[in-house]
Amino acid sequence: MEVHAHTHTPRKKWTHYLWEFVMLFLAVFCGFLAENQREHMIEQKREKQYMKSLLEDLQNDIADLKNDTAFWKLQFKRIDIIQKEIQKPLGKRNKLLLYRYSGYMRWYEGFTYHDRTIAQLKNGGNFRLIRNTDIADSLIEYDATVNTSLKDMEEISNDLWKNLNYLQNKLFNSEYYSTPLTYLDLDSAVKMNPQPIEIRKGTDDIVFEYTNQLDYFRGLNMVRNTTNEILLNHANNLVVMLKKEYHIE
Repeated sequence: MEVHAHTHTPRKKWTHYLWEFVMLFLAVFCGFLAENQREHMIEQKREKQYMKSLLEDLQNDIADLKNDTAFWKLQFKRIDIIQKEIQKPLGKRNKLLLYRYSGYMRWYEGFTYHDRTIAQLKNGGNFRLIRNTDIADSLIEYDATVNTSLKDMEEISNDLWKNLNYLQNKLFNSEYYSTPLTYLDLDSAVKMNPQPIEIRKGTDDIVFEYTNQLDYFRGLNMVRNTTNEILLNHANNLVVMLKKEYHIE
């Protein structure tokens, strides 16, 4: 019978296990740091992409707000002329001037909100990507002003505008409203047939209502235009902040 000798490996010291644990911990920890850094870089990249898109939206808003503001300032002057003429005694009204400027009431300008990026930030819960809290807070305030104050006034203004045109159609023959409202074209048309520029007889009550509606329309849109100017200033400030923070040109 053969007897086999058993070889024994020496037992590892506790320090060996400790070292293995430390090495494993460091490997996991470094992996975590690397993944965290990778996610951070991805979020920074997404943040800058959003901000570039936001900058484009704001620049489009600025262009639209400038157009709206200029349009309404001119429209207020036209309304003033209509009110001045229509309040005169019948025989002293400048009929051609009144007709011409009432034709401008067919025109309307409304703000188009370029909110594609803000909608994505809100709907995707991505406002957290904006590290600069001043920018985030300013953007939230801007969005709230558009979606509450401005949109409410635009809705009322649009209803008033429709009603004004409804009343105008009861007062005037709209035949020449489709004619380009240049002095030459309208003057030539009126010389051939002056009847369409006359206010219809027996419409004193409608004239009274039209004047009141026109006054309300003017007052509301003056407030609305002030809001446009506030938003324009706000949007310009946001553009400056974005360019400075994200080095976007």
